[in-house]
Amino acid sequence: MRHAGHFVRLLALVAITVVGFLFVRSLVVPKDYGIKGHYRLSAIDDEAKREPRHIGSAACAECHDEIAAMWKAGKHHTPQCENCHGPGLMHTKVVAEDSTKGYADKILKNKNAIKRPTGIQECKWCHLKTFERPSTLKSIASVERHITDHKGTYTPNSKCVDCHNPHTTVVTPGKSGLASLTTAAK
Repeated sequence: MRHAGHFVRLLALVAITVVGFLFVRSLVVPKDYGIKGHYRLSAIDDEAKREPRHIGSAACAECHDEIAAMWKAGKHHTPQCENCHGPGLMHTKVVAEDSTKGYADKILKNKNAIKRPTGIQECKWCHLKTFERPSTLKSIASVERHITDHKGTYTPNSKCVDCHNPHTTVVTPGKSGLASLTTAAK
């Protein structure tokens, strides 16, 4: 029985720790957290009030009709414009000269507030061969091998758009797909 005091002090320490934790948690965790799941219930209303950042390819087609026509006719008509170019809301606001003061988007640093694709990374998101990609999707194991297998010369600056126009999926060996893309945009 002489060690009972140690046991009581240990239980008191555990009880103080638990009470302290519950007190701090009540101050930090919002009251509506966990009512319907592992999220703050009012977050749904907060998000519903926000203007959607992704506007969809139909909105892009309103200004970029020639590219949209090529895109619809090509094999890449399933992915939306924003899959490669990023959310379009800031782009439409900047081009229309609407106020963007309430937005903290990093993309506003770009002149047209739209992501300029690298011409390789966006393609790799879908076409780089990995075990989870469906076998029906055309894929490549390596960009370097793909270029050399098609009688091209690989350099560290090689890009998919050097031969492929991503809007039409037309292959133009020896011609820059990016150059034909920019010509079509004018």
